[in-house]
Amino acid sequence: MGGFGQTLFARSPFIRLSLTPVLVVFAASLPFMTELNSPLRIGLVAAMDAACLALLAGFWLPARYSHWAFRFLSALVFCAYAAYLGYEFFISGEEFEFAGSEDASSPLSALLGFIVIGVPSGTYALLGRFTWRKEDEDHHFLGPG
Repeated sequence: MGGFGQTLFARSPFIRLSLTPVLVVFAASLPFMTELNSPLRIGLVAAMDAACLALLAGFWLPARYSHWAFRFLSALVFCAYAAYLGYEFFISGEEFEFAGSEDASSPLSALLGFIVIGVPSGTYALLGRFTWRKEDEDHHFLGPG
């Protein structure tokens, strides 16, 4: 796996100890900060809580299990970007334009986000690596576990 994957899922003690309290508080408080008045909102809160739990599992479980937690998290990210892309192209009614505000939600933003973040996340979820080429087993970043 390249440097990106090693950095993202490195299981560093500093990252683990600094993010754990934030993730626990966020996941526990999110249902109370959101009006759960529609199935869509309930689903979004459940997906964000599942992402927090997957990240926590990836940080704290042994490497042979954390690998699957990180793959599940990547699958959630892929699905989120695929849904964003589908919404922008088929539901929002926005036109595909190259000019406009860079921070506005648009079909172009959705497409770029899907290519830059969604596709690598889907690749990791399916293959367990961010590239299509197979890596040497001796250099696996999670180590024995």
